Amino acid sequence: MEVGVIVKYSSYRKQLKDKDFGRISLEEGSTAREFLDQLDIPEYYLNRIAINGVNQSMDTILKNGDVIVVWPPRIGAG
Repeated sequence: MEVGVIVKYSSYRKQLKDKDFGRISLEEGSTAREFLDQLDIPEYYLNRIAINGVNQSMDTILKNGDVIVVWPPRIGAG
């Protein structure tokens, strides 16, 4: 199965410089957490994740063709 990847902010681009941003291949039944593990994005480095435009949990099972957007934590917020 393949899922699409959108990198929302440039702070991830440095971390993912060797990755192909377009599409990532995953095993059927993979979760959003497993997807992020494949990209080497630690969970603490996330503010939120959206799948097909809807905020979702890390345990959401992905489907073929899903588009995932990840946001890093806000620095200096609060």
